[in-house]
Amino acid sequence: MKANEVALNTFLSQTKTQFIIPVYQRNYDWTEAQCQQLFDDIVNVGHRPKDTHFIGSIVFIHDGVYTSSDVKQLVVIDGQQRLTTISLLYMALYHFALKNNLEERASEIKETYLLNKFVKEENSKLKLKQSDANAKAFNYILSGNDPANYADFSRVIENYSFFHNTISNDNIEHILNGLNNLLFVEISLERGKDDPQRIFESLNSTGLELSQADLIRNYILMGLEPVDQNRIFTNHWDIIEKNAKDSEKEESQVSEFIRDYLTFRTKKIPNKNKVYAEFKSRFRDRSKKFYDEVLEEIKSFSIHYSKLLNPAREPNLQLRKQIQYINQLEVNISYPFLLPVYNDYSTKVITLDDFESVLKLIQSYVWRRFICGLPTNALNKVFMTLYGDIDKNSYLESLQKALLKKKGNHRFPTNKDIENPIATTKDFGVTIPAHPEYVLSFPENVKAAMA
Repeated sequence: MKANEVALNTFLSQTKTQFIIPVYQRNYDWTEAQCQQLFDDIVNVGHRPKDTHFIGSIVFIHDGVYTSSDVKQLVVIDGQQRLTTISLLYMALYHFALKNNLEERASEIKETYLLNKFVKEENSKLKLKQSDANAKAFNYILSGNDPANYADFSRVIENYSFFHNTISNDNIEHILNGLNNLLFVEISLERGKDDPQRIFESLNSTGLELSQADLIRNYILMGLEPVDQNRIFTNHWDIIEKNAKDSEKEESQVSEFIRDYLTFRTKKIPNKNKVYAEFKSRFRDRSKKFYDEVLEEIKSFSIHYSKLLNPAREPNLQLRKQIQYINQLEVNISYPFLLPVYNDYSTKVITLDDFESVLKLIQSYVWRRFICGLPTNALNKVFMTLYGDIDKNSYLESLQKALLKKKGNHRFPTNKDIENPIATTKDFGVTIPAHPEYVLSFPENVKAAMA
């Protein structure tokens, strides 16, 4: 590993060099506020020609597995957010210069910081090679298209537009001076000698805002050859990320999904900040079996998770209604149990009616406990191990028995238990559910058989 302090414009202006953003990197997600802060820092240092401004580090694999006969390609391990943002600023400066008849300056910016002018391969001409979605947006604006007409939401488009609207004749020279005064530490790794995964983890421990899902994605994909990275990302991880997204809130729930999957598999609940550590500990052997079987199972479970998060994606109206009720109860702690049950329904281990009955039983259990004032945090351990109590030869009845055997804070309240609380719920502003038949549903026949 080599570390050097370098001027950013010197780094970016290297001839016949391309900076590769691999598929395991998280998406470009800088906000306008972050762009504003960087822009202000650049303009401020641009007013002081003898000063410099430090912008952190950029880590890349030197002589990585990406090779091109025409271009030196550096695989960026950390720093892609800053690198992409700076490139967008240079693109905005390029278009500003064109618009204001500064052809020589426009040509200098384009051919020094945006393109490898003299390379033969079309795929290697862009200095910054990004993921497909970001690359599409980047090429769109580089070609001079109106950002307002871009079909999809993209941070690339949004942040370019911010810079485009902020540059003026009054500040352009200060911006260019400021860019010339930016310094960073380049950390060059050599494949086969340095451990990119270990360095990536240590960077995260210094306070960079990487989610548990970011670390897991990186762990799964980083060590693969580029062709395998793209295949696994496209056929597995990208699907997992799309499935584990709350469409109403537009929020990724990948970290939460992996946590629920691990809870089901390990019968213990990982700390929210240690999901990656638990995943790495369980799947140290990233063999062909891991990618062919384990990752395939995780992808399959993500399909069920998608429907639990977004009931509208469940095509069966009976099940959709029950999942919506469960969402209203806000008992996502039941997901480690419901995921394998959903999988049993999907693989025809149980019937539609059985699955619907399971969903109703869970609602009855949760609502009755709520009416009786039993603590909800007691449910974590119940749902963590509940699936293991199911006998697949008598699926529903074995589940009913397992719940009825619970004692103390884990118990399934009887009809007698809830009579008095129901009479007094109005005094506490509690709303009885719109489907009281599920609340009052109690497996009396099973209770009697157990007596």
